Amino acid sequence: MDATVRYSILGTVRALRGDTEIDLGPPKRMALLALLLLRAPGPLTLSEAVDILWDDEPPVSAANVVHRHIGALRKTLEPELRSRTHATHLVRAADGYRLLADTSTSDLLRFRDLRAQAQLALRGGAPAQAAQHFMEALRLWRGPVVAAGTHVARHPVFTSVGHEFVATVKEAADAVLTAEPALTEEVLAVLRRAAECHPFDEALHCRIIAALAATGRQAEALEQFESIRRGLADELGIEPGPELRAAQQHLLQRKVSGSPNHPAHQPVAATGPAQLPADCVSFAGRRQALSQCLELLPLEGESQPLATTAAICGMAGVGKTTLAVHWGHMVADHFPDGQIHVDLQGTHPSQPPLEPDAAIAEVLAALGVEDNLPHSSAAALGSVYRSALAGRRLLLVLDDAVDCEQVRPLLPATPGCLAIVTSRRRLEGLAVTDNARLITLDPMTREEGLELLDRRLGADRTRAEHAAAEEIVELCGGLPLALAVACARALIQPQFTLASLAAKLQDPADSLDTLSSRDVRTDTRDAFHRSYDALGGSAARLFRLLGLHPSRDVTLRAAASLAGTDLRRTRQDLAELMDHHLLVELVAGRYTCHDLLRTYAAELGSLLDPPNARSEALARMFEHYLYSAEAATALLAPHRSTVILPPPRPGVSPQQFGGCADAAEWIVAEQYLLPELARSLGNHPAGETFRRQLTSALEMCVTPR
Repeated sequence: MDATVRYSILGTVRALRGDTEIDLGPPKRMALLALLLLRAPGPLTLSEAVDILWDDEPPVSAANVVHRHIGALRKTLEPELRSRTHATHLVRAADGYRLLADTSTSDLLRFRDLRAQAQLALRGGAPAQAAQHFMEALRLWRGPVVAAGTHVARHPVFTSVGHEFVATVKEAADAVLTAEPALTEEVLAVLRRAAECHPFDEALHCRIIAALAATGRQAEALEQFESIRRGLADELGIEPGPELRAAQQHLLQRKVSGSPNHPAHQPVAATGPAQLPADCVSFAGRRQALSQCLELLPLEGESQPLATTAAICGMAGVGKTTLAVHWGHMVADHFPDGQIHVDLQGTHPSQPPLEPDAAIAEVLAALGVEDNLPHSSAAALGSVYRSALAGRRLLLVLDDAVDCEQVRPLLPATPGCLAIVTSRRRLEGLAVTDNARLITLDPMTREEGLELLDRRLGADRTRAEHAAAEEIVELCGGLPLALAVACARALIQPQFTLASLAAKLQDPADSLDTLSSRDVRTDTRDAFHRSYDALGGSAARLFRLLGLHPSRDVTLRAAASLAGTDLRRTRQDLAELMDHHLLVELVAGRYTCHDLLRTYAAELGSLLDPPNARSEALARMFEHYLYSAEAATALLAPHRSTVILPPPRPGVSPQQFGGCADAAEWIVAEQYLLPELARSLGNHPAGETFRRQLTSALEMCVTPR
């Protein structure tokens, strides 16, 4: 039996083995396959599957239902499979399931690959080749993604694919009208199909008008303008934006001048500013974050939302600006009055943060608004700014904000505008005062990191050393900046294997040097330092001491013991570190530090902290865990003989437990750290006694399933 299965998702979900269509079963199973295809080649997590497949509150059996459908799909795709461990189509991932599809078996992945090739061709100065690739991609599209009989087609994870289609149609139209006029009729048909589903997308109608004019149908082009003008007025109560008005004026001028109808060589351009930086050619992954972003856009046919602010926050080097710019390019056509980018310089390597009035002046200048008022107050400047934005549909990318106060005066108050803010700070205040949507950007997953390596190094090279590529992603902690620098190292020295690069990254003493450069914008160590430099003295000291801790995770009391500070001071320091994304609280009460940040913290500590201070901190940390383990053992095995310990030294805050359940939970959480500490106690004055106490606590440990 031919084992190759080809999947179709650009339309009704289908799977074919050879020429034979596979019966996929009931609607929910078909919807599950659609989700797997949308996430391929990455994983679909169990929690995401449950959240999307059940419209209301999922039943308690939801996870089991997903498992059963996965099992049924696996048997459907591989009827002769005897054991799931040998599956070659649908396999287990770390936190869910993964469908092993690629560009040869999935029409969606083929569509995305062709679009990426077209974009590369455009950047390489080959618009005609780009037009061919764009149109080849669009020929794969047979309709919106639908899992028949289910509600999931309305979920943002599915509608986001529709946004990809519309964006590709616009890109294709621009390339065809610029360099490949023979494809004008075909792209016109696709434009009209897209406009049927997105009737109020002015950018689509502009391109329809340009295509009609290019083929000599000027009267029909003017009718097209009148049709969309009436639709906008009747349904949304608004007038056409500047891009549509420019298209109409272009047609009227041609009509008056009597110029012959000939193919247009340039698409109709928007009249507003277009300041977005270039999109990242190697952009990879981030589908979940993009899905959150796209939820902020209105569905087609709905009125424009109120002025919206989205804040993308995360640690240094996690790719906030890259995501914001990519998102901006995806949705630029929703904002016909222009796209403005302002670098707020919150963590600029050499410049101070931009003052709000200077940032406002940049926006006004981009809009061509002359401000002749004497700026005697921030209120007067704010009034000019709000007046300039009134009635416009603008996209503002406010990059690298230092804090909420820098951003607030720049947030638009007019409906239909979107401000995308990026910052290393959490910007929680914007959610409180301005109803901003906060999007925390985490490091890349393993699959996303591998996709990034594929795009930067080429799939042939990464697949030839797949294990080394996976190790590089792991050692870089999924941090896009670190991965990009590592890729640059590999490209500069193509004669070296990826395994040799991974070996350099394995050595903590060498890893940050390998990921650093003479360019301050791309130097990983310097990026970390700019976050560290913004800390107060107490939080900075705690951050350095975390480099001594043998685990990524630390509790409040463990951090207090390490620093020798009281709980209130430690809680404030932890909050400050989280605000700057130098720590994250992934589990309630446990604070996690990225591995590269821990390496950097250890470097700083060895340079800035006296040896005796570091020794004292280590001693307090040892005693914290020893006395905490003794307290847990006393609760879990009260009749077991114990060793009487001397009082802990000042500054040690042992863990306190409310009962046996708390003690057991703590031991399970620390089960990998405690043995490491036991091996490290050889030079401690009471090392043997303390080791017995730790061993006793470890015997209480119940390994989780």
